[in-house]
Amino acid sequence: MYKIKSIIQVVILLCISTAFVLPLSADEHAEDKVEAEVSVKKYVEFTLSGTFTDTRDVNFLGTASSKTLRSLFRKLDTLKNDEEIAGIIFKIGSIGIGWGNLQEIRTKLIELGKSGKEMICYLEGGGNAEYLLATTMDRIVLMPTGSLNLTGLRSEILFFKGLLEKLDIEADMLSMGEFKSGVEPYIRDTMSDSFRESMTGLLDDLYTQMLEKIAAGRNGITPERAAELIDNGPFVAQEAHNFSLVDDLLYYDQLLENIKNQQHEDELVEVVEPDNKKRKMPNMNSFTGLMQFFSMLNPPQRARRRPAANQLALIYASGPILPNLGSSFSTMSVITPKSLSKAFQKARSDDSVKVVVLRVDSPGGSAVASDLIWREVMLTQREKPVVVSMANVAASGGYYISMAAGTIVAHPGTLTGSIGVYGGKLNMKGLYNKLGLKKEIITYGKNATIYSDYGNFSPTERERIQKMMHTIYHEFVDKAALGRNMSFEEIDKIAQGRVWTGKQAKELGLIDELGGLDTAISIAKKKAGFTDDDKLGLMILPEQKTFFEQIFESLLEEEASLSNPLPFQVAQHHPTLSILKKHWNHLTALLTVFQTERVVTALPFDIIIR
Repeated sequence: MYKIKSIIQVVILLCISTAFVLPLSADEHAEDKVEAEVSVKKYVEFTLSGTFTDTRDVNFLGTASSKTLRSLFRKLDTLKNDEEIAGIIFKIGSIGIGWGNLQEIRTKLIELGKSGKEMICYLEGGGNAEYLLATTMDRIVLMPTGSLNLTGLRSEILFFKGLLEKLDIEADMLSMGEFKSGVEPYIRDTMSDSFRESMTGLLDDLYTQMLEKIAAGRNGITPERAAELIDNGPFVAQEAHNFSLVDDLLYYDQLLENIKNQQHEDELVEVVEPDNKKRKMPNMNSFTGLMQFFSMLNPPQRARRRPAANQLALIYASGPILPNLGSSFSTMSVITPKSLSKAFQKARSDDSVKVVVLRVDSPGGSAVASDLIWREVMLTQREKPVVVSMANVAASGGYYISMAAGTIVAHPGTLTGSIGVYGGKLNMKGLYNKLGLKKEIITYGKNATIYSDYGNFSPTERERIQKMMHTIYHEFVDKAALGRNMSFEEIDKIAQGRVWTGKQAKELGLIDELGGLDTAISIAKKKAGFTDDDKLGLMILPEQKTFFEQIFESLLEEEASLSNPLPFQVAQHHPTLSILKKHWNHLTALLTVFQTERVVTALPFDIIIR
């Protein structure tokens, strides 16, 4: 009887254990099955808008509104390497950018697309630049009430002759080179035939590149069809969709819902926005806010890492090339012999630096300053490989400082060449008379008034200016021939002040390779005996100064004077000139050069894509 009772108890215990254990085990397996069956597809929102440059301009609050390409590329590389991300929604807004940087960003976006992630572009509207970026995506979505301002290219050259005449100012200027058109905005009110030929050749090549990029990014659209469509632009949303320029017309919330609905039942779609911390303006009415404000003006230095055993020096040369004039601080990027010389000397003297990449984005400026920088590049090339990466423009003085490098890399749309010089002065006598001002001049020396602004050049003064220009042009051509392993005659034929696109320059032998900064760095590493997979430390030069650092440094230097800033520094703070800021910056930079020199290597125009 006892045994039977024990057996019954064991059976009951087994039943109870089974009742509790088996369902739990079944639930666990069910959860595992759900986890195995349901996958999470993460889509990331990424806003791509604003102005992108190589270096940030420093203003009163520390930095300007422009963003650096390096910062953008780091973010894109992070997205590319994140295996959890299935797709990226690029919200492309208004882009302020040059042709070279545009092509560099396009290359990065194409590389990102090759990683297997779905690339979706969302536009509320856009022009040429925004659409050329959009064509790198798998899918282009336009807001139903948006518009696509695909209108082709145009050149606009601002001529100052009429303004000078109204002010009774006479421009007495000369140029060396058939196509060196830098003087034309001051002495003409229309383009010369040579100037028009040069500009037409540039736009023709850039327009061809634009059509090819649209065709490459849109199935069923050939370059010829793209040209036909552009001739009918701009487009309202429905027209853009009918012509297959965009894939869908949706509001952003509809796009998100559309993405989720297109997934399978066993997939969970999550759309997130990257954590981009934005700096907010502190409350100036509190002591804490004031301290935060001063901290923004002078941000803390990052902890210095121990330098790598092998480093690549990346030297940025952005802006007009100006002489070493006494100045307090600059709110726009400029290139001076002083800053670039320090950078190259540091790169040469540091044994850990094995190779140098010079990133140039400059229309040129001072001939003397350009030559001083050229000398530093040449001295560095003798000791270590120097590779030049051209951004939007590296023409005239920008090309001058590049041509001593062992290898030159440019984008197909980079403006380069313009091997030529021009010079002269502005005769202000008429304006002085209008203002009731008069000068009495006493001279000793036949050409003592050569740099006076109270008259034109005398015959002998003009002869001396022409002689100086001829000598500088000859030096320019001769050094270009030396750097490119070509004869003087070969360079002279393609010089004459003519501007070329990077694609044309490659065919003419003015550059070596087509590509961006990554291409230049890859070439540089190989020149130094490394492979692409080898990791090198990166030394960025010149070091960017904060607002306060620039002021204090200027106060400590003997030649600096806070009471006598450069003209372009004053001009940028004048509110009435904001609408003409770009033209004014170009004009005042040249006038700054004319304060000390009469011969200039500069590009008279800039091309941006809108």
